[in-house]
Amino acid sequence: MADSLCGIYYPSIDPKGRMSFPNKLREVLGAELYLCAGSDNHYIAVYSSEGFEEYQNKLLEIPGKLGSNIRRKLLSCTDKQVPDKQGRIFIAQHLRDFAGISDEVVVIGSGNKAEIWDKSKWTDFDNEISQEQIDAALAEYVL
Repeated sequence: MADSLCGIYYPSIDPKGRMSFPNKLREVLGAELYLCAGSDNHYIAVYSSEGFEEYQNKLLEIPGKLGSNIRRKLLSCTDKQVPDKQGRIFIAQHLRDFAGISDEVVVIGSGNKAEIWDKSKWTDFDNEISQEQIDAALAEYVL
């Protein structure tokens, strides 16, 4: 995966858990998508095959019983999806429950992965970060 994932999309999700995954993100991620529980918030992380391999390798670096338990927790709910001809994927119920997804979703590109959020949770998250915080965090960088 050479390209970075970015952008925000508002696809619909049907009652069975099927949704159209944004074409622009599919083009970057490739034919196989790995849906995982977000490790830092309640969203669904979507990795390419290569990105998922890197994710697993990072999890393998966590030592001891805690590392084993974290791997069990995070990898047990991972689901591999191949979009159908219409670009739809199925989001398993356990992942929808984890992310609190009901009927409206937001899909974002987040650099090395895409993220699927419940729309209201995304709005709450988005409102938590102020422009002042962004300015302060970027003050030392020339972009």
